[in-house]
Amino acid sequence: MSGAGSALTMTVGDIRACRPQVLLEVSRRLEDRRRRVLGLAELTLWRRSASPRWSGAASSAATERYGCVVAGLGRLATSIALAGHAVGHAAGRLQSALDLVRRADRRAAEEGAWVDGEGHLFLPVRASVGDPAVEAHRARLDELLRSEVHACLTQARRAASESDGELVRALLCSARGSGAQPGSGAGVVPALVPPPQPPSSATSGGAGAQVFAAAAWWRSLTDEEQRRAVRDHPEWVGPRDGVPAAARHEANLTLLARAERDAWAKVRGAQRRASAGNAAERTRAAEHVAALQAVRDVLGRRDGGQRRLLLVDPTGLDVKAVVAIGDVDRADHVVTFVGGLSTMVGADLRRYDDTFVRMRSEARAVARGEDVAVVTWMGYDAPQVHEIVGSVDRNVLNAKLARDNAGALADFVTGVESARERPAHQTVWAHSYGATLAGFASLRTSAVDDVAVFGAPGLPFSDVARVALKPGSLNVLGAVGDDVFSYGWIVHGTPAADVAGATRLSTFALKKAGTGCNHWLHARSDFVDVGRTSAGHSDYLRAGTDSARNLVAIAAGRPDLRVLQGADERACTTTGPSLGTDPMRWPRLVP
Repeated sequence: MSGAGSALTMTVGDIRACRPQVLLEVSRRLEDRRRRVLGLAELTLWRRSASPRWSGAASSAATERYGCVVAGLGRLATSIALAGHAVGHAAGRLQSALDLVRRADRRAAEEGAWVDGEGHLFLPVRASVGDPAVEAHRARLDELLRSEVHACLTQARRAASESDGELVRALLCSARGSGAQPGSGAGVVPALVPPPQPPSSATSGGAGAQVFAAAAWWRSLTDEEQRRAVRDHPEWVGPRDGVPAAARHEANLTLLARAERDAWAKVRGAQRRASAGNAAERTRAAEHVAALQAVRDVLGRRDGGQRRLLLVDPTGLDVKAVVAIGDVDRADHVVTFVGGLSTMVGADLRRYDDTFVRMRSEARAVARGEDVAVVTWMGYDAPQVHEIVGSVDRNVLNAKLARDNAGALADFVTGVESARERPAHQTVWAHSYGATLAGFASLRTSAVDDVAVFGAPGLPFSDVARVALKPGSLNVLGAVGDDVFSYGWIVHGTPAADVAGATRLSTFALKKAGTGCNHWLHARSDFVDVGRTSAGHSDYLRAGTDSARNLVAIAAGRPDLRVLQGADERACTTTGPSLGTDPMRWPRLVP
């Protein structure tokens, strides 16, 4: 193949007019001819062996002549095979290109747009509705559509043009009897082209351009090429947002095994060099081994929930991993969870997986028969407690980590959508510093539908219209006694509860009517149902709490099941004095 820089000689109209099934039929007929030629060669050899034996010059001349005939038939069969394989491969590539064009046409039609024969997208005139948030959301959808259609059509033209050139060269080689030796297979299967490189910000071509380009690249490959990519180049597939989860999982299993071998080698090396000076190196090597073992353990669970490994990256401070429960490629609802301060794969992945097995089951129970998949996204090196005093850039009080990793989260969510055959309802659950990261990701155009932030220290915007989410899709949960939620905005922008257009959801329930909190602004246990109430910063996902039920309702696409925050709870989560992180354990100071 000539690569990404090849001339695009075929137009969208040419691709629409192509008939890959005709080429496939030609390939089948060529295979029939090859078999007939091989049959003639075998018949010739048989007739020679069955003929009366004689000796002398005539016999030698006949033997030589028979040999020339058989060799010629063999060369002819090889040329026919090369032509047949080339035509069959071109049929597969052209079918993939045609499917890409059809996907672009279908996506455009779903949004009331259309694509002409030159590949130009024509959007309908959008009438003004007078609501800035609604119009911003509509503009975001149009931007995503432009990026996806452009990527599909560009890759379709590239694949079709390259296949056209390859077929011409292969047929010429076949006609000349050159290009391969019999049985070698050379010239039959073109070299696999790697996925497109990430574009620069100046030439990105729109929202999610890199992700949509990767999805189009994958779709442009034949089934055999996809299998070869997973087998021979797992590093192209495993970490690639836009590739289906099933293929990423298979590739990442190979990458996980490589990472485990390398991690153990580093442990042994650090142990051989054991000294006071390399204590940090030994600790980090051991943490990487523990993290990879946690990934392996979660993938090996046999609780009826299908696991998919969507990322494993051991190159950072900590191992980064993304693990899904459920069928991300087909589930009607996909949830992506982002953790905050101190989260690490080795320490937290098993615990999160336990929690999300339960919450996924609860979401499926209220999703009206639809399926739900939950993703634990640990795709960034979260800030750690010791870095509060030991680092500036990685300090939880600094938004730099959130800004720097927002693109990775936005690309992941967009990649889930672009890899699927039909859209999913996508939700992001984000806790603590992860909520700030999700806030920055929301400023980027992505395929997320709903966002739920809980224990958020602050968000980098003051109005939902800034992030172009659909109205009512930003959900904020803040528990009583959560000082991160109450005071984090001092260093992290706008308090999540104060964002215009955000929906405040309940995190606790009253047992009886009355004032639900004392004059320290914390819940009174005689009025509050402790079992349903989240207390402090790390209680939002506990089973039976209103906060967990609200998150489940959002994930299942059931906003009608959300419990909104009432006046008593709002009073209890207003910024005020604090006595700690777990008010349910404090003595009751007010009768």
